[in-house]
Amino acid sequence: MRSPLRPEAPALLRLGLLGLVILTISTPCAGRAQSPTEPLDAVDDFSAAHHPLADDRAWLALLHQARHRPDRATRKSLDASRFYLHPQGARRPDLELEATVDAMSNQDAALRQATRCRFPARHAFLADHGRVDPERGPCPELEDWRSTIGDVRLTLVFPEAYMGNPSSMFGHTLLRFDPVGLDPEAQGEALLGWTLDYTADPGEDRGPLYLLRGLVGGYDGRFGLAPYYVKTRVYSDWQDRDIWEYPLEMPPDQIERVLLHVWELREVDLPYVFFTRNCSAYLLDVLEIGWPGLGRGGGFPPAAIPIDTLRAMRAREATAVGEPRLRASPATRLQASLDALPDQSADRIEALASGAITPEDTSLDGLPDGERAALLALAYDLLRHRSVARRHPEPFERERLAALLRARSRLRVPPPEPSALLEVDRAAPDQGHGTARFEIAGGVQDRDGFVELRVQPAFHEAIDAPRGFAEGGEIRFLDTRLRYYPDDQRVRLQELVVLDVTTASPWRRPFRPLGWHTEFGARTRMLSRDEGRGLAARSVFRAQGGLGAAKAPLRGLHLYGFGEIVFEAGPDLKGDAVAGPLIRAGASWSTQNGRYTVHAEGIAGSLLGRDPSAWLRGEIEQRIGLDDRWSLTFTGFFERAYDVGHFEGRVGLIRYF
Repeated sequence: MRSPLRPEAPALLRLGLLGLVILTISTPCAGRAQSPTEPLDAVDDFSAAHHPLADDRAWLALLHQARHRPDRATRKSLDASRFYLHPQGARRPDLELEATVDAMSNQDAALRQATRCRFPARHAFLADHGRVDPERGPCPELEDWRSTIGDVRLTLVFPEAYMGNPSSMFGHTLLRFDPVGLDPEAQGEALLGWTLDYTADPGEDRGPLYLLRGLVGGYDGRFGLAPYYVKTRVYSDWQDRDIWEYPLEMPPDQIERVLLHVWELREVDLPYVFFTRNCSAYLLDVLEIGWPGLGRGGGFPPAAIPIDTLRAMRAREATAVGEPRLRASPATRLQASLDALPDQSADRIEALASGAITPEDTSLDGLPDGERAALLALAYDLLRHRSVARRHPEPFERERLAALLRARSRLRVPPPEPSALLEVDRAAPDQGHGTARFEIAGGVQDRDGFVELRVQPAFHEAIDAPRGFAEGGEIRFLDTRLRYYPDDQRVRLQELVVLDVTTASPWRRPFRPLGWHTEFGARTRMLSRDEGRGLAARSVFRAQGGLGAAKAPLRGLHLYGFGEIVFEAGPDLKGDAVAGPLIRAGASWSTQNGRYTVHAEGIAGSLLGRDPSAWLRGEIEQRIGLDDRWSLTFTGFFERAYDVGHFEGRVGLIRYF
């Protein structure tokens, strides 16, 4: 049985709070707050005239109904958690209002007091509007919890995308409570705050099973509190994620209302679904308490990525969000330090960390004490980072760490100044392009002209401006292309990419990450008609994936290569299915301001089946940014497979949301 939401020792909290929820797409009705005049349900016969507070945005926010109606799974979970006092409270805010007033004004003193202590935020709202006695009465457990949290300010925390976990590919958002009186700029003081986030409980599920069950809503989640230093250990030390911290300017009385509502959620289980109910959606529900009418912010339904939590707050009140502070991960600091050194020094650091040489090696003799001390300190940091990432250091690593420390302590020189991070490489996530897009395009496929409509709810691809996104990371979700051919007067589904994920972080000292790619969906293949009567467009299912690596030899230039396996199936393929190996390589380059990007990619492989065929494909695309929301694209494409080849040219206009 999981513990209620309350601050406890970090050792007890880690078990329930290390699962991170990152793929996020909000419900289709999340694009705007529901109008108070709209019926919640056609059969409800709701009349706001008889309940003037029932349509108040603040009341709807307390019931988690301000931005959208709870779906069936959410209503079931909230009912099971006794979040609503009326049997129809999830559908009828008017009935829930009256049930709450009745319980908080009941002649039964025990019931009256228990309800006020269970729902202190509701009590404060109703007391402000004169519906209940403003005196809450004694609530020892609540008062103990509030004294532990203390008086706080709010900071929105955004750990960057982590491509090693399906739930973290879009980043993550959590809320930090900073004790009033502590300096957030002071080293280490922010680590003393508490953090609130919503996480799923996947049990022992990992990998594809976790992804599949998350897609269909197979998990429950819960809000939880943990010390910030515990969270930084997870995100920064173990996952090498940089963390951005955005101070929020919310009035103290509204912060208190948020905290009281957090108490109301302490034992509430909520359904977790990657694409509808996730960390971003639930955190917006909580912040709606302090900022009624917050909305969703950014994108168009159904898209809502974690960074849209921040964009929603900026849209609500531009001055509410302060300038972000970067908490660089140990990996980022190490990389910046080694980049500033000559290759020979970097080689020595890696050799010391790996044990190829010892601190007493003769190759270090003759170095000035300051340089030698810097090498030993960085070698220690590198080895410690590797051991922490594995969470269980090997005995030989502990011995090597001790040897590096002893050697460094014998050199009586002060530590060097830390290397400054390059600002151009550290763009805040909210500076990136919109996470959803709509595109209209026109072009020619061989001799056939077409008009194309493309909708992509999420998220980022190689042709987009890279600023604010994980380097080498691409995610396309539900990328849909519809084409109309005027000559034939036909409409065709050209492509439907259910999910396409690429992680290709470039090799840089001292890290050489392995990239990977997975894709599945449907696409149109050009196949030869019977007796050589030209080409026919046919739909096939495709799954593709593999491993690779990337380099970034120049600023803005990204090179990558992958070895992959492809599988295609469809009734128009000979034997109904083919599979085979391929090599995929490409390059992208973007200007520093992100206004212009060019991307080229080539594929060479074999399709093995009843009628084996070579597969060659080449594509070059360019994007010219008109402003932060509009871009022009130009694409040239050639493909040859199944003994037929065709060319394609395309011009498109993209609107980012």
